[in-house]
Amino acid sequence: MSIDVRELLDDESLDPKKLFNEEEYSTLIIKREGFSKSENDTADLLEGLLDENRTRIEKEEIFAELKKANAGEMLVNAIKEAQKNSEKALLIAACWECGLDFTRHFLFFSVLACHNDFNIALEALTLVESIEGTVDEDSLTKALVFAQNNKSENPDLMAALVENIKDRIN
Repeated sequence: MSIDVRELLDDESLDPKKLFNEEEYSTLIIKREGFSKSENDTADLLEGLLDENRTRIEKEEIFAELKKANAGEMLVNAIKEAQKNSEKALLIAACWECGLDFTRHFLFFSVLACHNDFNIALEALTLVESIEGTVDEDSLTKALVFAQNNKSENPDLMAALVENIKDRIN
């Protein structure tokens, strides 16, 4: 089954009575004030990622569209706005799965890799490890200090994060 991305963007395909039912729809709300049509379409794609009924193939099509739209900043903002840990983890996974460059957000994702929620920490660590760009020294130093002083419930992930940061400094 292939997803038609236009279906995600069709306002009539949503049932307004179900919008506030957490079992039916995500509770992620992306602030859209001043958005262009293109930005609204991208926000619809992000919200579509959180639909548990999406197949892997459908999600891969959404990742491709997010990359084409260069939706990195919108993904980061959506992660900041997400209230549920499960949504946050899915959005972080989307960051590395869509293949965008998040080098400038290295510190943000390093902090998330220290999260006590295992899924959030794992997805953020995966993203940190996938960053290939040159990270500025200030971000590396802050990330290292934060990781070394953090009392995460995921010590193996913390050790991997610290090692990754130290490798970047050397």
